[in-house]
Amino acid sequence: MFSYIFSFIVLLGFWIVLSGHFHTLLIVLALLSSLIVVYLTNDLFFPNKKVNIRLLLKIFLYIPFLLKEIISSNIQVLKIIFKKDIKNTISPIMVEFKPKVKSDIGVTLLGNSITLTPGTVTIFASDKQFLVHAVDKDFESGIYSLQEKVKEVEKVV
Repeated sequence: MFSYIFSFIVLLGFWIVLSGHFHTLLIVLALLSSLIVVYLTNDLFFPNKKVNIRLLLKIFLYIPFLLKEIISSNIQVLKIIFKKDIKNTISPIMVEFKPKVKSDIGVTLLGNSITLTPGTVTIFASDKQFLVHAVDKDFESGIYSLQEKVKEVEKVV
């Protein structure tokens, strides 16, 4: 039961924060849609019906690091875009590596984090191999720093 309530509160809060409007109709729609989504997807988020508070805390602490990486990658991409001779400036690469993360949560978090970071896209992700396209070879170090942080998050799984 706690997982249903927790999911409902998170979804409703997310809706309200993103909406920014507090009209009666919107609040009612937010309540209804949050209830429906929680009912239909709760087993996807909490398959064993237990909420791992330590994991949620680690993920919330991971978000500022990810935002910092996204901002620094944005700056790197902007520098590349504003160079006059862009064809000779960039050297796209495919980075293949064996990940240090092993759980489904770790693989998913790492793959999504890499794709969210500008200049990199996860092509293939599993617990045995990752394949990532990077706009330039300078982005490779960011991939490995993301992996180390996700490995810290994964320790509580």
